[in-house]
Amino acid sequence: MPISFGSYLLWLATIAILFCASIAIRRIWFHPLSRFPGPKLWAATRVPYIISLLRGTLNQKMADFHAKYGDVVRLAPNELSFGCEEAWRDIYMYRPGHKETKKDARWYLAPRNAPQNIVTTTDIHVRARMRRLLAPSFNDQSLSKQSPVLEHYAELVLERLKSIVERRPKGQDSITINMLNWINFYTMDIIGDLALGESFHCLDSSTYHPWVTTLYTFFKGMIIASAARFFWITSLLIEHMVPKDIAEKQKYHTDFTNAKVAQRLEMKTERPDLITPFLRDMENSPEKMSLGEIQSTFAIILVAGSETTATTLLACLFELASNPDVQEKLYRIVKRKFSVESQITVSSTADMPYLDAVINEALRLCYPVPGGLPRLVVEDGDTYAGHFVPGGTAISIRPYVVFRSPKYFAKNLSFVPERWLPPSERPLEYANDRLSACQPFSVGPTNCIGKPLAWAEMRILLTKIIWNFKLAMSKEKPFTWEDQHMMMVVEKSDLYLQVSKRV
Repeated sequence: MPISFGSYLLWLATIAILFCASIAIRRIWFHPLSRFPGPKLWAATRVPYIISLLRGTLNQKMADFHAKYGDVVRLAPNELSFGCEEAWRDIYMYRPGHKETKKDARWYLAPRNAPQNIVTTTDIHVRARMRRLLAPSFNDQSLSKQSPVLEHYAELVLERLKSIVERRPKGQDSITINMLNWINFYTMDIIGDLALGESFHCLDSSTYHPWVTTLYTFFKGMIIASAARFFWITSLLIEHMVPKDIAEKQKYHTDFTNAKVAQRLEMKTERPDLITPFLRDMENSPEKMSLGEIQSTFAIILVAGSETTATTLLACLFELASNPDVQEKLYRIVKRKFSVESQITVSSTADMPYLDAVINEALRLCYPVPGGLPRLVVEDGDTYAGHFVPGGTAISIRPYVVFRSPKYFAKNLSFVPERWLPPSERPLEYANDRLSACQPFSVGPTNCIGKPLAWAEMRILLTKIIWNFKLAMSKEKPFTWEDQHMMMVVEKSDLYLQVSKRV
C-alpha cells in the first residue's frame, strides 16, 4: 500500500524530532560539559542564548544564572561563563606553563571582509606585532603632547554648555540638557583629531557628523553577524542576516574611515596625534603593517576609543546627578585644589583620588562592555578557576556579574566611590572589598592599549563640568541605566539632566 504524502511528512517530522531530541539528550547529560551546572534548555541548544543576546537581556540572565548556579555556569552546549575573580588571571593573563587562550573567531571577525586589526585578530603573533607598533602612540610621552588637544575640546564643551545655561528662561535656576549629545560630540571630536588628522566638528556645529551616527550600528552589525555564525545555515547566509540599513551604515562607516586614514597617512606633519608616533616607530622598525591593517586598526580605534569612553562619561554624569552627596563632595575637593578654572588641565587632574574613585565606581556599576571578552580553551584543555575545561570550549568572564557581586563588594549595587580610596581613607565597611575583581580595561596581553588616553579624557571633562555646574536628574525625562538596550555593548540612551550654574 503506497504511503500518502501526509504520512511521509509526518514520518520525516518524527525522524527530525527524534534526531533533535537525541542531540539534546546527549548535550544535557552526556556532553563533556555536563558536570557544570546551568539551565538545561541552554545546554541543549544555542537558540535561547542568541535570542537573549539580540533582545539585550543576556547580561541580566547571566546575573540570574550565576546567582542560582554559582561561579561557573554552562550557558550553551559548548560554552562556560565565569563569574569569579580568579577567571581574570586564568583566562586572560599569561600563566607560566600554560598556553594563552585565543579569541573566539566567531566574535572577532572584522566586518565587510576588512583585514584583521589589533582587536579582531585571533593570531597571537599578529596582535603582538601590532601592539608593539602602536605602543608609542599611547605612552605617557605621547599623551603629554596630546594633552592640549584634550584640553581644547573639553573647553569647547564647557563653552557650549555655559551658553545653553545662560539662555535659560528668566526666573529659572536650571535648564534641561541632553548630556548624551555633548559627551558624544566630545569623545568623537577628540578621536577624530587624534586618529584622522581632523575632528568631526561636532562641537563646532553642535550637531552629529553623519559618520558618528553609524557608531553603534557598526557594533550592532558585528554582533548580529557573530550570532549568525553559531548555526551552519545562518553562517552561510551571514551577509543577508544583517539588516539592510545596518549593512549600508557599516559600509559608509568603513569607506569613510578608510579614506580618512589614507588621507592622514599622506600628510607630512608632526602633529601631536596617534598617527605621528606610530609612523615614526614603524619607519624605524623591521616590523610593518599593511595599509589595510592600518585602516582596519584605526577604524576599530575610532569606535572603541570613543564609544566606550562616552558610555563611561555618561555613567559618571548619571551617577553624580543621582547621588548629590557624592557630587557635592567632589565639588568641594575640586574647589580646594583649583583656585581658577584655567588650572584644570590633563596633568593637574591626574592626581585626584576621589575623582578616580568616582570614575572607577561608575565603571563598576555601568560597565560599557558588559557582555565580556569571549575566548577559546586551548586544544588539550586547561584548568580555569580550579576547573578543568576541555579544549575548544568557549569561555569568558562576565564583568556584569563579577563587578556587581556581593562576594566582592559590600553594598554591591550602591554607588560608593569611597570603596576605591586608599586603605587609610577607606571606610571600614568596605575594607574587605576585592577591588581587583573589577578590571574594566581587562588584563594581560589583550588589555586596553588606550587606557591612559581614556582616563585623561574623562578626568579633565568631569572636573570642568563639576567646577561649573550642579547636576540633577530630570523628573520629566527619567533615566535608568538598566533600561538601556545592552547586547555585548551598551546602546546609550538620552540622558536629560537639570543643569544649573555654580554660584
